[in-house]
Amino acid sequence: MSWKSKRAESVASPNLTILLCIGCFCAGMLFTDRMWTVPEAKGISRTTEIDDQKRNDVKSEFKDILAEASRTHHAVQNLDKTISNLEMELAAARALQDSITSGSPITEYLKNPELTKKRKYLMVIGINTAFSSRKRRDSVRATWMPQGDKLKKLEEEKGIVMRFVIGHSATSGGILDRAIEAEEKQHGDFLRLEHVEGYLELSAKTKSYFITAIALWDADFYVKVDDDVHVNIGTLAATLATHRSKPRVYVGCMKSGPVLAQKGVRYNEPEHWKFGEDGNKYFRHATGQLYAISKDLATYISINRHILHKYANEDVTMGSWLIGLDVEHIDDRKLCCGTLPDCETKAQAGNICVASFDWSCSGICKSVESIKENIDKLPGFFFIISNSLFSRVVAQSKMGFLGDDASNLKVLDCTLRLFVIPLSIASIWLSVTNQQDNNSYGKLEYSNFTGLKYMVGISAASGGYSLCTAISLWVKSLVTKAWFFFVSDQLVAYLMVTSLAAIWEILYLAYNGDQKVSWSEACTSYGNFCSRLKLVLVLHAITLCCFLVLALISAYRVFSRFQPPCIENEEEK
Repeated sequence: MSWKSKRAESVASPNLTILLCIGCFCAGMLFTDRMWTVPEAKGISRTTEIDDQKRNDVKSEFKDILAEASRTHHAVQNLDKTISNLEMELAAARALQDSITSGSPITEYLKNPELTKKRKYLMVIGINTAFSSRKRRDSVRATWMPQGDKLKKLEEEKGIVMRFVIGHSATSGGILDRAIEAEEKQHGDFLRLEHVEGYLELSAKTKSYFITAIALWDADFYVKVDDDVHVNIGTLAATLATHRSKPRVYVGCMKSGPVLAQKGVRYNEPEHWKFGEDGNKYFRHATGQLYAISKDLATYISINRHILHKYANEDVTMGSWLIGLDVEHIDDRKLCCGTLPDCETKAQAGNICVASFDWSCSGICKSVESIKENIDKLPGFFFIISNSLFSRVVAQSKMGFLGDDASNLKVLDCTLRLFVIPLSIASIWLSVTNQQDNNSYGKLEYSNFTGLKYMVGISAASGGYSLCTAISLWVKSLVTKAWFFFVSDQLVAYLMVTSLAAIWEILYLAYNGDQKVSWSEACTSYGNFCSRLKLVLVLHAITLCCFLVLALISAYRVFSRFQPPCIENEEEK
């Protein structure tokens, strides 16, 4: 009995467990009030359509965001450009503001409303000078730098500003400063800098010059030149005008000299280790006697003046400031010609130099005496170009044509001389082969007329002369004196006039005859001969016109070397 009762208890326990599980399940269903149902297909389709709509909305919003971002980026770029322009203008005005607060000599210029009133200039030329260089300045004033009203006229009409650039002495207001102030009152051609003068401070002085110049004058170019250099202002203006359309240019005679590490030698570089091993060379930079930079580069120097590093040599310093920028380095050898006879030879060949100096002296040796002496020997070499010439040069530079008037004149000269050659050959061939036979009067040919034979000889001589002179314009070993071209062109033009007169007389008699001496007209019987003779006359006339123009060009080359006579008016007398 006991064994059966135990078995019944063991059987009842699993049943109770099952009932308990079912009860818990029902209780869960009761409390959650939720039954498992399979979703219908229609509900699934509706959900898919809603998801697609949401995706389209998201895509549309994403496109709108991209468009808005693009517009924002464009606006930021425009704003950045505007800010950059404002920074340039602000930097240009910062030097003036600093000078006002510090009481530097620049503030004296602000008292002149004509200077503070901004206008556009072609170039500002700063002539680097020192307290001890009074004789050099007087020599420059007596030669290539205009004075008084002529200097003002140069600024107003040509847009060319010229000033001697100098700072102040270590003892401000001392005897050296008073001497410069007296000289400024006399000539009015100084630009005073907030800078202490010293040979080892040329880099700082050059930086101060560009900062001050761009603050005072809005120019396309800013030029630095030493006071012991010959400068042709007209050719310099024409040369720089050809680069006006370029945003960032650095114009000069590019060089690359050795880095001198030895102490005590001239042009020693204390920071030579920055340029590599001993014996290395500097990077390419313009020689310091004369170079020019565009407005953007001068503005860059003004904006970054506090962080620009200065080396011992001024020209190396300028090159280092620009070597890492997007700048076009223009190596123009016309900016560094030698003195006489080098500059004279190039001028006679039509390649007028912008500046000349002696490389051995880093300027003109004994400049005070040599500048005046060279000007006397070559009086027309340094001149201010006329209004029409300058306007034409600037217009050509804007249109992309050649800006060097001397080169254009040389090309025109050579073209006319070469054009004469085929004209002369055609005239000779038409004359020599001109003949006609008539049954009544016989055969008529050019050898029957002395005037035609004379014309053939002149045509042959002019053609050969034109070929030789055209070659001599381009071959340096055959370059001749300007006076020879002047005399020979005048002579050939005169001979062409006489030969043309001979042909004209023959044609006149052939068509009209001469009743006084019982000469009848001949062109009725020899019409073909007369027609070819008229063609020869036309070709010969065109050749004569070419030589007349060549005579004018050669005369211009000769007489432009001389200054016009100075005529005193009654008041000056």
